Amino acid sequence: MFKYKIRFFTLVVLLVSCICLCAQIESADSLNNHFYFVHLTDTHVGTENNLELTQKIVEQINNLPMHIQCIVHTGDIVNYGMEDTIAVINAISALEQLEAPLLMIPGNHDIYRNNLEGTKDAYIEHFGPLLTENEFGEIVFIGLYSNPLARSFLVEDFEPLSELEEALQRAEGKPTVVFHHIPSVEDFYLNQMHSGWENDIRSKWEEVLNAYNVIGVLAGHFHRDEHYWLGDIPLYISTPVTDHWGRQPSFRIFEYKNGRLNYRTQYLER
Repeated sequence: MFKYKIRFFTLVVLLVSCICLCAQIESADSLNNHFYFVHLTDTHVGTENNLELTQKIVEQINNLPMHIQCIVHTGDIVNYGMEDTIAVINAISALEQLEAPLLMIPGNHDIYRNNLEGTKDAYIEHFGPLLTENEFGEIVFIGLYSNPLARSFLVEDFEPLSELEEALQRAEGKPTVVFHHIPSVEDFYLNQMHSGWENDIRSKWEEVLNAYNVIGVLAGHFHRDEHYWLGDIPLYISTPVTDHWGRQPSFRIFEYKNGRLNYRTQYLER
């Protein structure tokens, strides 16, 4: 009788172990095939009421009902550059309240061309490198400081296209989201079209992106909600957190499902 009890107990333990293992596999598959992340941009802390707006957006993101794997910030964190120490401290204080991992790249208001080395070094000190690589489930997120491409200037020891291609190679064919600040497309405002990146740079940019498994490019800068195609790759330009120019503060919830990206624009609840 005692022998049979031991066998029964062993079977129960094996059954429970199998159930736990299946649950872990199912959880991993769920993360790989379906998850949410947030895109916010252009907080411009340091002017007007943008710190307060950022704090409220952060609170709203933290209260979302779905599990957020990460948050992507596509630049213009502050308004007057990385040498505005008070704005930088305030931005860090607000953004570090986010409960999900935060991925960031600088915008043109963070690193200034007329003080390139100083503001670049300050950005790296406070927020991290000019290229970021992170992986969640089966998705790779690559953040790139692309302003030298957009505005045709050089940064010592940093060539954005080469950095991007090397990072895409390291992704080893996994679905990849690339995020940066200034979109490569034309900009329409004041009822007229304004040119985007120089044509040869833009062509090389799209060629590199389309050579790999990039499922989407995220950008900010325009302060408008726009969508384009870079070859076969969708470009999603998000509305800003700042309410400058009468914009309604907002962010986006992206959903990765069945190998594709969907999004919902969420406005600040006042």
